[in-house]
Amino acid sequence: MLRIIIADEQKSFRTVLRRSLESNLSGVVVEVSNPSDLINSLRSPLKTDLVIVGSRLLPAGDPTYLAALKRAAGTVRLLLVVPHASADLFQDALSLGFHGLILRRQRHEEMLEAIRTTLDGRLYAPDAILAVKPTAAPAMRQPERGARTFGLTLRQREVLALIGKGLSNREIASALSIAEATVKIHVSAVIRMLGVRNRTEAALLAPTILKGQV
Repeated sequence: MLRIIIADEQKSFRTVLRRSLESNLSGVVVEVSNPSDLINSLRSPLKTDLVIVGSRLLPAGDPTYLAALKRAAGTVRLLLVVPHASADLFQDALSLGFHGLILRRQRHEEMLEAIRTTLDGRLYAPDAILAVKPTAAPAMRQPERGARTFGLTLRQREVLALIGKGLSNREIASALSIAEATVKIHVSAVIRMLGVRNRTEAALLAPTILKGQV
């Protein structure tokens, strides 16, 4: 029997999704509403098959929590719920250990497909991402000799530049016209890829990493 955890701050979202899962899948669905309860639920002796995590539940730019979450999850499959999706955000989610994205306003039939796909051991991306045709990226100056890019995407470099200027997640969201929850995922990915402990250390590295690029 499946055991699925829905971790999200919004009770109405958890309730509607739980009822949908209980009607269509055989198993037990557990609801949690905060980060610590999610870790405790994963540490239960009961085997968990899938965790559906709302991006708003994740502590902003906290790699310590994400590391604890992955340790507690082990081989458990992880799906991230986001308000909006993009190819960059999908890559960020994968780099943080998630196995796919679902959109908060996605149809429940599509959410069920995402859940079944993830439980089958495959990665899942919404059609909204897969349907986007790649466009040529704008030309960027080559980094100066000795500069390290750390494999950051264009969006991640934009976020890092704004972190370096001392902007909050809300201010970054406004500047880039994206959701604050999306910024949190980008910030966490940047911190992980740079190998730093927090956004303050990332801000200190930003001028060196972005020199000649942004």
